Amino acid sequence: MKTKKDIILLGSTGSIGESALRLIRENRDKFNLIGISAHNNVKLLSEIVNEFDVPNVVLSNEKNAKDYFGKYELNVGSLCLIDLAKIKCDIVISGIIGMSGLHAAYTAINYGNDLAIANKETLVSAGKFFINKSKEKNVKILPVDSEHSAIFQCLNNKNISRLDHITLTASGGPFLNTPLEYFKNIKPQDAIKHPVWKMGKKISVDSATMINKALEIIEASVLFNLSSNKIDVVVHPEHIIHGLVHYKDGSVIANLGLPDMITPLSVALSWPNRLDLKLKKMSLVNINKLTFFKPDLDKFPGLKLGWDTLQSPYCSPVVLNASNEIAVDCFLKNKIRYTDIFNIVDETLNFYNPTKPQNLDDVIEIDKIARKHALKFTNKVD
Repeated sequence: MKTKKDIILLGSTGSIGESALRLIRENRDKFNLIGISAHNNVKLLSEIVNEFDVPNVVLSNEKNAKDYFGKYELNVGSLCLIDLAKIKCDIVISGIIGMSGLHAAYTAINYGNDLAIANKETLVSAGKFFINKSKEKNVKILPVDSEHSAIFQCLNNKNISRLDHITLTASGGPFLNTPLEYFKNIKPQDAIKHPVWKMGKKISVDSATMINKALEIIEASVLFNLSSNKIDVVVHPEHIIHGLVHYKDGSVIANLGLPDMITPLSVALSWPNRLDLKLKKMSLVNINKLTFFKPDLDKFPGLKLGWDTLQSPYCSPVVLNASNEIAVDCFLKNKIRYTDIFNIVDETLNFYNPTKPQNLDDVIEIDKIARKHALKFTNKVD
């Protein structure tokens, strides 16, 4: 009888990869890492290969391949990333940021592997195709985002018809208490200093603008088949409550826990079982106080785009994600101001309204065109 789950980790050197490896390292009797990928960090990739004895290794960017020193053969290129996702395993963790992880994640479920997904951009842009394929292949898509994991854990599918709505919580990011008049002077080094979570630069900026929560609204709609009016957002700076499910009888089921990506990862990898994790235990007495605020849409107008795009009959979620990736990248390179991020995304959404995508190729094409339009708008910024 098989005692370990075979795991493939896409994006092993990022923040999700770091948490996943920590979980696997402390539970080697339950998980066997059989495949990993990285894009640039070949040194860390090599170290992971040697520590975990990983036989299937991919570096998607060939630039640094010469510096690889892992004990197993290195496969180089984006096509090898697709081949990695095809390998039969118990679950693939998709931790690649942005649209670059789209094809590998889709390939994983197409080849019958369950998918633990931390890549919200994939579900935002192509969620319908992922859900349909998972049903066709009878595989699970398990959320790793702390908020969606919380909803997943609280949601009783037997009583789904009695659901009233859900609430996603948001920490508010580093500028929750910063006056709006100072926003134009915000620098990249300020925006990536998240007060609660340790994350990559791109997602940290998304949290600062609250566009990450707009993407999570769309992701929740996809994962749980909810209309926009069934998804609420509340700012909760302590980020102890990660999500709430409201039922029509007045009951509210909440998921609480100290902020740590290990827990939602463990839920995805071991569901429906739970692991005995050696984590700091939460004490409500020690926490003492939990606070909640209505989101300020004047300071964080990007949040509203989540609801707006769900109400569009076309594919604006693809355009929202693509234009945001371009705008954030330009901001991190000091090419635009912080306040320009929303303006560029909003202008791109208003300018480009393509037809509804019929397949993944359509999604990719719309994504490319949206990026070109967003780049034009960034070039017009003073």
